[in-house]
Amino acid sequence: MAEEKGTGSGRYAVALLVGLVRRLPQRLAVALGGLLGRLLWALSWRKVDRGEARCVAALGVGITVARGIVRRSFVNLGRSAVEFVRLDRMMPGLRETVTVEGRENLDRALARGRGALLMAAHIGNWELAGARLVLEGYSVVPLYTPQRNRGGLNDLIQHQRTAVAGMKMVPSEGAGLREAFRTLRRGGIVGFLQDLDARSEGIPVPFLGLPASAADGIVKLHRRFGSPVVPVLYFRRPDVVSHTVVIQDILSDALDADGNPFGADMVKSLQMCHNVLEGWVRAYPDQWLWLLDRWESTLG
Repeated sequence: MAEEKGTGSGRYAVALLVGLVRRLPQRLAVALGGLLGRLLWALSWRKVDRGEARCVAALGVGITVARGIVRRSFVNLGRSAVEFVRLDRMMPGLRETVTVEGRENLDRALARGRGALLMAAHIGNWELAGARLVLEGYSVVPLYTPQRNRGGLNDLIQHQRTAVAGMKMVPSEGAGLREAFRTLRRGGIVGFLQDLDARSEGIPVPFLGLPASAADGIVKLHRRFGSPVVPVLYFRRPDVVSHTVVIQDILSDALDADGNPFGADMVKSLQMCHNVLEGWVRAYPDQWLWLLDRWESTLG
């Protein structure tokens, strides 16, 4: 009974907060999200300490600089969370709020008739980016790792991604993988958040100079279907309420460090992926999710 009561109160708290941010004007809601992110930063001192240590080791900065980066990362997370729960209200004006650059790169990839593998990361507001691509007429099928449904959060997340944003979410295992196969055969788009710790199932490949475990699914699908790998960066602009999505050149058209085609060598291909992700983190360090322990399984 205690667990049921706790779950019920958690759902009530989530519903109350969602109701509040949905009623506010956009700029005020985003400002509130920033304050909530800073509050989370202040209350999560253990996670913050670990994030700062990772930032120091990965970027080679001092602790004072790292503290500012991690704090601003939490602020960005709060803003992004508020935008996500307001997504249905943002959709009518999303083309003005989120601009898209490099669409020709994705069109060129899809024109080959083998679908496309979008490589993304937990940077900026990744949820808005997917919704924006759907508005452009692309059928995006992101792979995701199912999470515990704390306080109904998972239900809310799935509703926003599917019913509001129009994406078809599939789990990254079992039947979800079969759906990803069908999507690529139909010439559709499968999305990957490539900056996750793959734990014991991954391939050892350094990330930002530190030992890391990389998920190999994006390279395996490229090998199997010949689907182009297209990196997609998204970042929040200085006004904090608008965003840019940058669809970059087809990564799998490039050669690895030894001059071999992408996919020929698993480790070198994954390092090519990491090189791109590292460039994003270095360019927008305070918009990457330092709360995410990218090196948990390798550094502890």
